[in-house]
Amino acid sequence: MGDRTLVCLGGGPAGLFLARLLRRADPSWQVTVYERDAPGATFGFGIGLADKTLESLARLDPDTRRRITEAGVVGDGIHLRHRGTALRWGPRGGTAIARAALLNILREQALEAGAVLRHGTAVEPGAVPAADVVVAADGANSATRAALSRELGVEEGLGRAKYIWLGAELDLPGMTFSFVSDENGSWAAHAYPYAPGMATFLVETDERTWRRAGLDRPGAPLSPDGTDLRSKEYLERLFAADLDGRPLLGNRSRWANFRNVRCATWSSGNTVLVGDAAHTAHFSIGSGTTLAMEDAVSLARCLAEHPEPAVAFDRYEAERRPAVEHLQSRAMASQIWWETFDRRMDRDPSQIAFQWLTRTGALSYDRLRAADPRLAREIENWFADATAAQSRLTLDAGADPICTPVRVAGTALPTRVVVTRPPSHSDVEARRERDLALFGGLALAGAGLVVADLTAVPADPPDWTELAGLADFIAAHSHAVPGVRLTPDPVQAKAAAEAGFGYLEFAGGALADLASAVGSVGAPLRAATLIADPASALTGGRMLRDAGADVVRLVHEGGRAPDLALYALAEEVRAETGLAVLVGDGSARTEQLRTAVVAGQADLTECWPVVPAGSRNPS
Repeated sequence: MGDRTLVCLGGGPAGLFLARLLRRADPSWQVTVYERDAPGATFGFGIGLADKTLESLARLDPDTRRRITEAGVVGDGIHLRHRGTALRWGPRGGTAIARAALLNILREQALEAGAVLRHGTAVEPGAVPAADVVVAADGANSATRAALSRELGVEEGLGRAKYIWLGAELDLPGMTFSFVSDENGSWAAHAYPYAPGMATFLVETDERTWRRAGLDRPGAPLSPDGTDLRSKEYLERLFAADLDGRPLLGNRSRWANFRNVRCATWSSGNTVLVGDAAHTAHFSIGSGTTLAMEDAVSLARCLAEHPEPAVAFDRYEAERRPAVEHLQSRAMASQIWWETFDRRMDRDPSQIAFQWLTRTGALSYDRLRAADPRLAREIENWFADATAAQSRLTLDAGADPICTPVRVAGTALPTRVVVTRPPSHSDVEARRERDLALFGGLALAGAGLVVADLTAVPADPPDWTELAGLADFIAAHSHAVPGVRLTPDPVQAKAAAEAGFGYLEFAGGALADLASAVGSVGAPLRAATLIADPASALTGGRMLRDAGADVVRLVHEGGRAPDLALYALAEEVRAETGLAVLVGDGSARTEQLRTAVVAGQADLTECWPVVPAGSRNPS
């Protein structure tokens, strides 16, 4: 096999590690890395590497792995500080290292493998040296990606929050999050150690708070390295307690918005993208360098194994894309959580910690109990106290959250479990017996709200005499509230209220019709179903609230199962409208629903009932 040439644009972790691995796998490759900055001239402070990545390095390149672990520090759990309370979660794990130290190691390792490094050389997209393969490792602001935007199917967008990378001379045990407020709004610090006595200190806030603080004003004084000194001094005062009075450190530190990048394909012609040039994932999950180095591992192997670059590119993308997109999905959920953290600042530290831990879906209430019983007990105790205060019952800590009582608009429900079923459709006597057995059994099995769904039966007028008997039976034999689900027809709504149903829910039709139906009756609990559309759910929720609704059910259009996006929207609707929120359509796992209840994303859950436990001593 003759010599083949590869030009790498960008001397960050992805480009340098690729150069080393490819030369080691097949020395016939002539590899040249072009980097615009001089050696040692790098921005930022520390960067993190996942344990999984280092385990892979131990097998693939033990010498590089050894040097990284010797220069880095291992974190000792995750620490959250809020309103004078500190909570800790998780074992030791994850390695952070100074960005400059990592780049120095990777430079030396690439040179040792025979790669050629050309520092201080910026290569414009139209002037790339001729090569068999061109690798774009030029970061989130990739000029190569911009030049090939149409061919690559690039999708880019900026996050809503403002953030700034800083550092501090601090001894932190591990990843530490601090939430503070001042007269301008809410702020959060993401801090972690990367060397003895040194820590990254990233600060994030919403744009409105940033502007109120005057940090958007032009003409801020800059340090010799380009750091925004006005912002640095403001944040030193704001986080003085977390910094122990020490100053913050700058390194070209200025405010920015996170750049979200996705590409329909990662290659065009003889050019292929790696790392942030191809895809980004929000910094709050600490995965950028990990993804970049894992891309390098895959691409180097595929280039060494397949002589045709196009084949190698296809294999590389097929191997990496599923993992990248899975992580991007979790990163987006985390990004949304951080962009809206200001609306949670008045919550208990235990609930904020739980929300943070479960924000990406990787951890649930059930899994937390298994992974960290100590922290789980703290959260359970908080939830039991909060639920007892809201429901006016005494609760056992550790009770199944969906089986705990809740008070909605003055009506006490014995559990948060809602079951919605259509009545039977056979002859009158048999139907009556079956309905009494079905709905009565659901109430006794642990449902707090048992709803007869008349939108799911034929269009014949309901027999309200029979339905009144059903409502009476449920009320007489259980603590559950009998409910009915209707199309938005005021005549039927009045009949349902007169039949003794304590919960009336309207579904289908235009929002104005739903609001009109809600306002036409005086049932103890009035509700309506909304499609979980971010553009209209808040508007619809406010309109229903103003019409007199007490509950809103959020569902995906087409009956799709609840997901992280629905739960996040439910939390927003709940906070903005004051309505109780019902999530689920019977397809959600109880594990997800428990998590949503404890996280403050839902009050009621649609699921099959389980035997309730944990409430006693009505007061």
